[in-house]
Amino acid sequence: MSARVAKTAGDVILDPMKGWERVEARSDWPWPLLALTLATVVAWTTYYANVDLAWLQDHVLADHSELDGRELEFMRNLLGRGLLTVLSVASSLLVGGAFILVAAAYLKVVARTRRPDPYVRWVGRAAWLTVPETVMLLMMALRCAMADTSNLPPELSNPLSLAQLTGIGVGSRWFSLAGSVGVQSLWTVALCAAGLRYWLGMGWVRALSIALAPALLVYGAWAVRVAAGAMQ
Repeated sequence: MSARVAKTAGDVILDPMKGWERVEARSDWPWPLLALTLATVVAWTTYYANVDLAWLQDHVLADHSELDGRELEFMRNLLGRGLLTVLSVASSLLVGGAFILVAAAYLKVVARTRRPDPYVRWVGRAAWLTVPETVMLLMMALRCAMADTSNLPPELSNPLSLAQLTGIGVGSRWFSLAGSVGVQSLWTVALCAAGLRYWLGMGWVRALSIALAPALLVYGAWAVRVAAGAMQ
């Protein structure tokens, strides 16, 4: 079973069309979820094991100028490595789970006239869309383990992020957004487009447009909010 799942994962990464063919033959959807969970734990555990905690606390609390005295000291004592690790792992897994459920609902709506499969089938397919995120998390763990500095913001821990690739600094209004978007985001869109082409026989242009629409909506709204804040 492990060899079959590894082959499916390899095809999803290297040859998405063939990968989706293998997924259709036997979904094995729990395996990408397990891989995502393990990669999330490894990535954030490695990050917090190597980061300078005092520096990170200053970074996290920098936007909370209303805190002073006892309140600030309480927050510093509260934000230890253990709690930060648990919060990061839990929030990442919640976001990953929500992504799968929302992506499955979106794909079901798109395919409602051509392929009226039950929702659970789309959940199984959407689970494989987390492969790019899993690869990113493993690269993040490697980056954190080999980093030559312990003053690494979470937004720059992903070596594939836009913030890392473009050099957007911590002081920029666009830092959080650029830290959330990266090569893995485009990879997920491309993987979804390949799936739409395989499942529904769409042309590449239409498949890419449908796959890209949710990302444009979410990150576009975020960008507008940042830009509006910059003008105030």
